[in-house]
Amino acid sequence: MDVSVLINIGAVIVSISAVVASSRISRNQFKAQRHGNHIEPLIDLLEEFRSLEFHRNYAFIRDELPKLSSDKGISGLDDEVQRKIYDIGYFFQLYAILAYLDIIDEQFVGTLLHRRYVEIWRSLQPFVHKERELQSLSDSAILNIFEHFATQLLAHPPSDMRMMLAQGRRRR
Repeated sequence: MDVSVLINIGAVIVSISAVVASSRISRNQFKAQRHGNHIEPLIDLLEEFRSLEFHRNYAFIRDELPKLSSDKGISGLDDEVQRKIYDIGYFFQLYAILAYLDIIDEQFVGTLLHRRYVEIWRSLQPFVHKERELQSLSDSAILNIFEHFATQLLAHPPSDMRMMLAQGRRRR
């Protein structure tokens, strides 16, 4: 075999090895960056969860709001109740948006907050739907992304979520 052929084969092998190595390095950097995107929203989430006001508002929406009439929608409630609805509702919508934009992992948020999304949406649903009706708004208005995310979670029992989280750990 000619020396130039051996040199060419060697050059091709080195080139292929370089492409494979740089692809693996790029993939690992992408994964690290993707996980890095989770840090700030999670810190904000934890800060909010440590807030006494958040827990009081959450408990009010979960326990007391269903006892009120939804006949006048959200705008028919007093200002303090409206503030609690929007604070809690848009808090959960924000994390659904971050998940849909792939800024944080949808499976992670769904697993971490499954029960909370379901509880709060069940309490808010009649008020949100009535508000949309009263204001002649489409289903794509007022907490629509929260509704979509919560509806998806309702279709997956928490046991499925635990299984999905376990699968995610195994992949890592």
